[in-house]
Amino acid sequence: MKTVVLLSTRRLPPAYFDTVREDLGGDPDLVLDVIGWVGPDGPVEDKVNSFTLIGPGRMPVASPSEPEPEPAPALKPGPTGSKRGVRAALWRARRSAGRVLPEAIKKGAKFLRSNRAGQKLGKTYWARVLSRPDVMSTIEKADVVVALDSGAIWAGWNLGRRRPGTPVVLGLPAARRELDQLKAPAGNG
Repeated sequence: MKTVVLLSTRRLPPAYFDTVREDLGGDPDLVLDVIGWVGPDGPVEDKVNSFTLIGPGRMPVASPSEPEPEPAPALKPGPTGSKRGVRAALWRARRSAGRVLPEAIKKGAKFLRSNRAGQKLGKTYWARVLSRPDVMSTIEKADVVVALDSGAIWAGWNLGRRRPGTPVVLGLPAARRELDQLKAPAGNG
């Protein structure tokens, strides 16, 4: 029985874990432990051994006895004829009229903002992994650690440096290769 720890900073749907199990060889005895920044889209108790949430939010819970929540009432639009509303609309129009940028500059600025946020998320994720003893004990039991997304790469790189005996990889194909090597008998090839 092999244990795989998945590191993720994204919201994962429950069906994704079936895909992961299939991509890693389809072994029903494979133990999946997840260390996530955000909770999954739905309940995953029957799909993974453990899901440790280290970021904001909370885990979804399946309860068939609860009725579905009623949809929130639609927000009423604010008054449109007031002096204040008219002044605000004119101010927004003047402000946006002077900010017409070429599309390439908009995309470049968006890339820089998202990249900066990703680096900050990755370091925050790693700090939470390192500060939680329960997470570190889960990682110590792993045969393979998989960083699933760009936010988890920094944590994976640091775990690889701290635990040279445990393979830490990026993505499922590399994890499959590592699991296949663990199954292969030791010898001259």
